[in-house]
Amino acid sequence: MRNKLVILSLLILFIAPGLPAQSVKWKPKAKTEPKLELFHSTQNVHFVTATFLRRGEFEYEISHRFLPPISTEKSFLGIDGPARIRMGLAYGITEQTMLTLARSNLNDNVDVQLKQLLCTWRNGAAPTLIAVNIGASWNTEVVNRSAADHKNVQYYAHLILNTMLKKKLAIGLVPSYLYNSHIYCPTTQYSFTVGTNLQYYVSHIWSVFMESNTTLTGYRGQYNSLLVGIELETGGHFFKIFVGNNAAPNPSQFLAGSDLKLKTGNLRLGFNITRILKF
Repeated sequence: MRNKLVILSLLILFIAPGLPAQSVKWKPKAKTEPKLELFHSTQNVHFVTATFLRRGEFEYEISHRFLPPISTEKSFLGIDGPARIRMGLAYGITEQTMLTLARSNLNDNVDVQLKQLLCTWRNGAAPTLIAVNIGASWNTEVVNRSAADHKNVQYYAHLILNTMLKKKLAIGLVPSYLYNSHIYCPTTQYSFTVGTNLQYYVSHIWSVFMESNTTLTGYRGQYNSLLVGIELETGGHFFKIFVGNNAAPNPSQFLAGSDLKLKTGNLRLGFNITRILKF
């Protein structure tokens, strides 16, 4: 028996090298680059950024714009006066697509918007994201007019160009178009504006920012808009507090321009709070 095993082992030893070898194809795992995010938050104040929620995430927002300027006597920086309020809920449909539904108490404006990433450029010196945001607003409470009147509906679009320098300064350029800028005007108005937003990240928690909107052509309220503020970022929360001359909360209302001239005595206090929710 032992001799048979020895003979069998020898046969295998001599025959095996002559058998055709099976080629084993090994492919290394494709490297998945991390998601590029420039602005930490999905929105600056009024302008959205090219930053997106993860798929399946929600984001809740509540915003206040106090109407009395901070210089108003006996108003505690305007906080004791009336405020325009916005509440919204966003959802990450995919890593590159977001849907937002919001409501403002100014004209009971109901707003829906869809944001889509178009391009990612991973340049070391100035990484760039390009996205588009389109929206529609329905003003459901307009003086002396039925809520169903077609003049109560507004449409807008943002082209979002974001980049970052030195991993500290996020820069946004937001050309925007607004259809039916003035819902009370007998003829339909439009506005083409250019928005800018800058945010400097002092640390992973604190940052300072600026946002402006300038009307290039078409209808504009009395003045262009500008605001400055600070942001605190912690645990999925973004707290923004700022002063500016525009108290309109929803995009179609903000794009139409400000009612107050930009000067110290006209600055109003406002804040945004957003919270990312994972279920």
